[in-house]
Amino acid sequence: MKMYDLIIIGAGPAGITAGIYAKNFGMKFLLIGEKMGGLINSAYKIENYPGIFGVTGKELTEKFNGHLNHLNIVSNKERIENIIKKGDIFEIITGENEYQAKSIILAFGTEIKKLDIKNIEQFENKGVYYRAGDNALLFKNKTVAIIGGANCAVMGAVMIVEEAKKVYLIYRKDKLRADDIWVKRIEELKNVEIIYNANIVEVKGKDDLEKIILDNGDELKIDNLVIEAGFMPNNVLIKDLGVSIDEKGYIIVDKAQKTNIEGVFAAGDITTNSNEFRQIITAAAEGSTAVLGVFNFLSKK
Repeated sequence: MKMYDLIIIGAGPAGITAGIYAKNFGMKFLLIGEKMGGLINSAYKIENYPGIFGVTGKELTEKFNGHLNHLNIVSNKERIENIIKKGDIFEIITGENEYQAKSIILAFGTEIKKLDIKNIEQFENKGVYYRAGDNALLFKNKTVAIIGGANCAVMGAVMIVEEAKKVYLIYRKDKLRADDIWVKRIEELKNVEIIYNANIVEVKGKDDLEKIILDNGDELKIDNLVIEAGFMPNNVLIKDLGVSIDEKGYIIVDKAQKTNIEGVFAAGDITTNSNEFRQIITAAAEGSTAVLGVFNFLSKK
């Protein structure tokens, strides 16, 4: 079985950046990820990444992938099934292969948070969708409701308006917490109605979704519901490793992105670093920092 200095698990901004820096450091490494770019593929527009703006998430992913190709870095598209620590060595088991490494960087990010709404599973893909960016063309001339008040929800509403007849943005608090640039945009749109201090408690319909029930007693007739309620850490793979997590499930790391387990580093949205400001740019920064941490770790062995 081939031995690597480092295996990077996850091909989002953190993992991709880690791969670029591992190449620069001359490491013998492997980058494994199920989906190149991760969740950024669903971003409507990127407006806050220096030098690259006004592009979709998929377009930014293409640029990232181009950078990897330029450096002859191969990303293995495989699903990780288990990570086992045996002494000083880590075994990475996928559905197709087994790998060994002296160190690992966990960069598998977060997953979409689902909500406790009555009948919600019954209408998934029958009017109920997760993430606007993946489904925008379905909403042409439709009445759509979006749950959420952060960047993803507001950006999704701005994007959907280009196709939809009417958009409701439903948020449980009294003020949106998206960046000002997106709040200003949505406030200028005439066919978007923001409903504050409300939660959806039930969805109804026959074969497909027809209406939603709010906890303020209102009922809204809609064609589609998009849930943009945030994310939760994807930490299933680390439970057997003994990696420390916080009360929300995010991996606790130090300033070098090192976890409590020798040889295990973490970067990106899955960690507690960057003041919990989970952005593409902070994920990339953590990815590069993690590689420096790995380099220093391996140099002492």
